[in-house]
Amino acid sequence: MSQGTPTMDTVMEAPIDGHSECGSMRISESELRYVGGDHWAAILDGIADIKDHFDRDEQLRLANTPDQLSDEPTHDPSRPRSGYALLLYGCRKIASRGEILAALPPKAAVDRYISRFFNFLDLVSASAVHGPSFLREYEAFWTNPSSVPIMWIGLLFSMVCLACLTTDTLDAEVEHLSLQIDLYREKIVQCLVLGEYTRTGPYVLQTVINYVYIEFCLRTDADQDMWYLLALEINLAMRMGYHRDPSHFPGISPFQGEMRRRLWATVLMGDTLVSNQMGMPRMISDGKWDTAEPRNLNDTDFDEQSIDLPPSRPLTEYTNSLGLIARRRILAALGTVVDLIDAVKPYSYADVMRVDGILQEAAASIPPLLQMKPLAASVTDSPQVIMSRLFLGHMVYKGQIVLHRRFLYIDSANPDDDPMSYSRKACLDASLGMLNIQHMLDEETCPGGQLYTMRFRVTSIMNHQFLTATMVLCSMLHRGKTLQQEQEIRAALQISRSIWMRRSFTSKEATKAAETVSFVLAKASDGHNSNLSFGQDVSRDLQDNYQTNALLENFAKFTGQPLEGSLLAPDNMGLFEPDHFLMTGSFGMLTSSNQDGQPWL
Repeated sequence: MSQGTPTMDTVMEAPIDGHSECGSMRISESELRYVGGDHWAAILDGIADIKDHFDRDEQLRLANTPDQLSDEPTHDPSRPRSGYALLLYGCRKIASRGEILAALPPKAAVDRYISRFFNFLDLVSASAVHGPSFLREYEAFWTNPSSVPIMWIGLLFSMVCLACLTTDTLDAEVEHLSLQIDLYREKIVQCLVLGEYTRTGPYVLQTVINYVYIEFCLRTDADQDMWYLLALEINLAMRMGYHRDPSHFPGISPFQGEMRRRLWATVLMGDTLVSNQMGMPRMISDGKWDTAEPRNLNDTDFDEQSIDLPPSRPLTEYTNSLGLIARRRILAALGTVVDLIDAVKPYSYADVMRVDGILQEAAASIPPLLQMKPLAASVTDSPQVIMSRLFLGHMVYKGQIVLHRRFLYIDSANPDDDPMSYSRKACLDASLGMLNIQHMLDEETCPGGQLYTMRFRVTSIMNHQFLTATMVLCSMLHRGKTLQQEQEIRAALQISRSIWMRRSFTSKEATKAAETVSFVLAKASDGHNSNLSFGQDVSRDLQDNYQTNALLENFAKFTGQPLEGSLLAPDNMGLFEPDHFLMTGSFGMLTSSNQDGQPWL
């Protein structure tokens, strides 16, 4: 070894300079907004040309915006049509129990909603509600509506509202369904307030978890209100002791203990996902809780009369809780990843590889039924199982991107013996894999696709991860650090650009992603032109006649040639007037599709 060349041990143990990863701060007259260094917006800020482009656009927008004459907030298409999160900002009125019950649909309709809740909302039902116990309470309620507490009624409304969010509907019925969802959201909050939810009584946490999920599904982009609601959910859970394992407390029955483990797993997952989406450290750190993993049991395996819990079923058997167990394992590892990356103190490459081992171990622990496999080999599997696989796979990719991204551009002192080559390859492969999942979901959640009934599960959380992967690949292509895989990166970005373009009319984040990818692809093709005005080009292309765009897209499909210079506008762009956000049937990411059957996620 030549003099001055660092040894492998020196490289592994040397502290990594964290100054360049301190995050991004946006300062304006109306707000201060911070995101951590691994957030897609911070990655975008690291591409100087594009940051300058967006800064110029923002200055131009502010210069051309007339002074507001009132305090009324301008319309934000990422928020539901009826306004902000009701639990944070208040309902129109506080209703009585009788008024709340009067808003409930007839029993036959509620029966259908409850059936849909348990059959389609596996993520929520497996964690928040025990099916057989709820059905006994449900029958008792219809026999004597005054026999149940107001908080149970709030839980019922939350289940009905979530079922509405997954309902297929004709265009003529979309507005009615939208009004139903607004009504049920309001009734949930009225029940929470009337039942004094901060007193943390029965059914409170289940109702709050469902309510937060409803508000979350109604938004196409990251929304700070969701983070504040999540903090409320977490504090309620900890106030009720869910962060401590029930085995510590003899007064908690086996049935209650197992349901508490399921609920805490759900709270943990929400913290990791939503906090990361907002570019913030998670709120629940390791060492602050000891609640055990739920057992792999069906709801029919235990109930309120159980003296002891039955042993866990094999992880080769699909149950009500198998997906929850798998998600908890991956997200616990992802939490360790983000804890390391979000730390303000320096850490070493050895720490990175130690945490990488934790992530790999968690990925290996995914039950066999939920391990990733090609869609062609999944034709006999249920949409719920396939969707769970894709969600888990994209979370593993997320962990690899977050953990290894910062080493993409650190030049090695000895290129023939690059100690960080593993990180570079892991980050690139994960980014490409992430956009492959985005493409797969884009195709399979359209009408007739294998995952059409699961399209509501493609939320802003998943899109956040796709944004991160998109920005990483844009950054690599822009810097010329493509690791001999430039063609793969270009191809992935071209497909992703088309997807972001179709979503841009309901999502500010998608608009920014589409502009960024267009800028990077064009500049990579014409490197000498560094002053491209892509804000104007994208806007002009978005306004092109949809028939022209359809012809171009069909031509591309026929010839097999990519639309290198074209930006496709959505075929039903007229549906996305600001005041018709929910009336289009999109409900964030639910039912809308264009004329070619492509989903508006």
